[in-house]
Order: sequence, then structure tokens, then C-alpha cells
Amino acid sequence: MTSDQFFDRALNATQPNRRQVVAGIAGVTAALAGSGLGPATAQTPKPIRVAIAFGDIPRLWAGPDGGFQGMRVAGYPIYDALINWDLESGDRASGLVPGLAESWKVDPNDKSRWIVNLRSGVKFHDGSPFDADAALWNFASVFDEKAPQYNAPRVALIRFRLPFVTGAEKIDDRTIAIRTTGPDAMAPFQLSFLLFVSPTQYAKVGNDWDKFSAAPSGTGPFKVASLVPRNRLELVRNESYWDAKRIPKTAAITLVPILDPNARIAALRSGQVDMAEGVPSDAIASLKSAGLAVHTNIYPAILKWNFSYAPGSPFLDQRVRRAANLAIDREGLVKLLDGAAVAAKGFVDDSSPWFSEGSFKLKFDPAEAKKLLAEAGFGPGNRPKAKILIPSTGTGQMSLATNELVQANLAAVGIDIEFQVVDFVTMLTVARGGAKAPASAGLHGMAIPGPTLDPVSFYLRGFDSQLTPPRGSNWGFYSNPAVDDALHVAQQAFDPAELDKAMGKVNQLMVDDAASLLLAHDLNPWAMSSKVKNFVQPRNWFINLTSMSMD
Repeated sequence: MTSDQFFDRALNATQPNRRQVVAGIAGVTAALAGSGLGPATAQTPKPIRVAIAFGDIPRLWAGPDGGFQGMRVAGYPIYDALINWDLESGDRASGLVPGLAESWKVDPNDKSRWIVNLRSGVKFHDGSPFDADAALWNFASVFDEKAPQYNAPRVALIRFRLPFVTGAEKIDDRTIAIRTTGPDAMAPFQLSFLLFVSPTQYAKVGNDWDKFSAAPSGTGPFKVASLVPRNRLELVRNESYWDAKRIPKTAAITLVPILDPNARIAALRSGQVDMAEGVPSDAIASLKSAGLAVHTNIYPAILKWNFSYAPGSPFLDQRVRRAANLAIDREGLVKLLDGAAVAAKGFVDDSSPWFSEGSFKLKFDPAEAKKLLAEAGFGPGNRPKAKILIPSTGTGQMSLATNELVQANLAAVGIDIEFQVVDFVTMLTVARGGAKAPASAGLHGMAIPGPTLDPVSFYLRGFDSQLTPPRGSNWGFYSNPAVDDALHVAQQAFDPAELDKAMGKVNQLMVDDAASLLLAHDLNPWAMSSKVKNFVQPRNWFINLTSMSMD
């Protein structure tokens, strides 16, 4: 099957089903009507209502479930980290900026120790102060198993993002020192994922994280006004937010969990919500023709299949991995995604300072793919077979149609793919267990996007041979000494220019080794009413909710 033939079939198959859309409208309308969030009256100030791609509101205990998507809607709007992401611009890659830390530097006498100067005058939403004691309480909640505030399920959602941080110590009321396992130039990236909660509020709710999640207190630009599980999360502006430039322009935002993408679109079209995340690419044209705005931007994510390197996997052979990459018609994939993606040339897009090409080019070359398979001992009577775990609802643009196009491309060169379909939460659970765990039995890969915004979350935790589960997220047990060495060089590159150069080397080595099946970079479509103003879509997984306003 050619890509054009596949595209024609997939386009018809992925058009929104009328029954699904009608059911989505009815279900969302009923839920919103019961919550008092239907169309606003002239007398009632209208919050900006945002449909989020969840079946329920992620937990609000500063370690939300749902991966980076959970951090996007249930993390950064309510909480701050010591070091935050710059979400103010859409024309450059997001970098790190001061958050609850005014400044930080590595100890010149001990590069496994970072000195952090805390911001003064910051208060939690409950009015209690943020200081060194509050900071250390939060570190203990994650790193000290003997601390009363330590909660293993919560820690499991936080600590893996800080694999080289070991804890903190107080220097004075405004200064702390943070320890790492060794010299680590990537510590600031890790610290961006530790969000700070109010110890006072935790005590007030009876030292219970579940109760805290229902009545949280952070230092972020929004406060939680009310939470109705599976229905809505109402946020209101934090008038006394410490960063005057980021005090929200809107008085309130309501987050509405709607898991099904067709139902999110239906809710937007019917005026039940004002914005929707995770818009399927095949809906973009019709949304624009209906007068709705659709925003896209380069997204630090790679649509990919992770390979298993466990015994018995056909992808243990580099020739098979390279053949798989050469089999993919990436331009056909971008066409299938209605232009809401950019064909991959590496793990990062070619505008990234971490992009560097090596000897192996990601191109569409079925003849070379077949040649490599033959060199690996495969042919018409001996085709490699693999089972791939894919999500039922799509993550980014990893929809069923996307995965079926990849399946068809691989079949055309002689690689047979069988899918095992699960929901995304189950996929994350399997990913955390590793390819050698019972839950991954029989699997040879999984279709899951990777966040490439920082060097730790994706590269180190995903491909360092020492960071297999449970310590890291190297699900496939990938092991390449040259990549390990390059990652460790990057980890000790304290100069930003040297870090960029080192990460370029990492990208080059991993592409040359065909470490994953690389497809495209998602453009992260958001759709919204024309009444929503000043939306800024950063080149980041996270989003700026503070700049928006409504006509």
C-alpha cells in the first residue's frame, strides 16, 4: 500500500463519527449544566473554560498524575518550583528562569552541591510564608522516607524526575544547599519539576495528602476555588502573586476534563467551553472554517516508537532498527496529520541548539530498508515480527491512524507489526515497569511521545543504560557505551554553550544508532473561541494561562 492510498483510507476513517460528536455534545452539556458552567449570563463574570484531555482532574498534591500533561494543568498554574520555565514567548525554545529561587550557582569547591538563594516576601495561598524551612519540608516530603509528610504514591510521581538530586540542607532563612549524586550541570532542569506546597495547609487538613489535594495551597499565579472530581476545577487569580508581570489577566479559569477528543471539539463548537487542548489534526480545517482560532507551534516532543532491547526483540539488531526508520514516509505522515507536525530529522527539530546530524539520515528509502533487512537475515519467507503497545485515545498526534500508517510502511518493506491497545494511563504504568517486567511480556516496542524540552527527562532517564526502571525511564533497556559517555559529558557541562554542544553529540549518536523509530515533531494544536485574547503558545509542554483574557 502506498502512502497516498493509506492517506485516502485513513482520512475517511478518522473523520469524526456523527454519533460520537452528538453524544459528546450531550454528555458535556449535561455535565456543565449540572455544574452551573453553561453559557454565562450578562450578570455573571465568565471564566475562561478550558477543555483538558483527561477523564478526571489530576491530583493537586504538587505531583500530579498524567505525566507532563498533568503538570501542565494541575501543576504550574497552582504551584511554583525553585526554577520555573519561561512560558512568555512563542518564538524561541523555552529556557529556565528564576522561580522561588532568585538565583542559584554550583558550589565552586564541590560541584555536587548547588547554593540556592530563595526569593523573599513570597506567601502561600493560605498566607503562610515561603522560606528555607518550608523549602526543606518540601524536600523531605520527597527524599526523606522517615519524614511524616513522606507519601510513597506521591513520591513515585515526583522523584523519578529528579534522579540525581538527593536532598537539601539549610544555610540560613533565605539560603539552602541542594545535594546531587555527583557533579551535575543538569540539576537546574530537575529542580523545575519539584513544586512547593504549604506545610501549614498540609497540617491544617490533618496531615493527609488526599485531603490536601482537595484543598491545596501553593504559591502559583492561580488559587483553587473549587474542585468537583470528574467535572471541573475552578481557578481564580492570585492577586498577590509574587511576579507582578504574571498576575493573571483573567479573574478565573475553569478546567473541564473531557477525555474524548471529539467530545472536546463538540464542547468547543457548541460554546460549552472556550478552549480545547489536544485538537486532532483532522479537525483543524473545519474548526477554522467555523470561525474558531487554532494555534500551533514547534513542540519539544518527538512522536516515536520506543524499541525493546530485551532478549528476543528483533530490534536488538541495528540493521533492523535502521531499516524501520528508512521505511517511514514522514512527509506522508505529515500529510495525514494535516500539516500539524514536522518530519523528524533527529530527536529534536533542526531549529534546536541540540540538533546535530551524523552519518545516518532519516529519509524515506524502502529499497535500502529491504537491503538492510536482508543483511540481517530476513526476507519474504522470514519477516521480522513485533508487537507494539499503542494508546487507545492518542497522545499528542499518536492516534490510531498515525500508528496504522507506520504499520503499513513497515509492512511494505517486510516488517510485520501487531498492536496491543491500552489506555494512556495503563501505557504509562507499563512504561515505568520496563521491557523486562511481566506487564511488558511479549512487547517489542511502544508508541509514546517523548518530551525533549530538557536533557534529563528524555535523554538521561530514557537512554542512559544505568537508568532502567525503577530508577529511570529507559523502558527498552537501551545500552550504548558511546551514548552513555556522551550523556555523562553533557551532565558535567556547566557552561551553557558546552551543554548545547554535548547534547548535539548525544542526538547525533542516538540517530546514528537508530535508538528509536523517529516519526515527527508534534505542533500541539490548541483551538479556541475568537473571544479568547492574548494566548501565548510557548515552545514547551507547559502553557501560559496568565496572559489570556476574554472579550
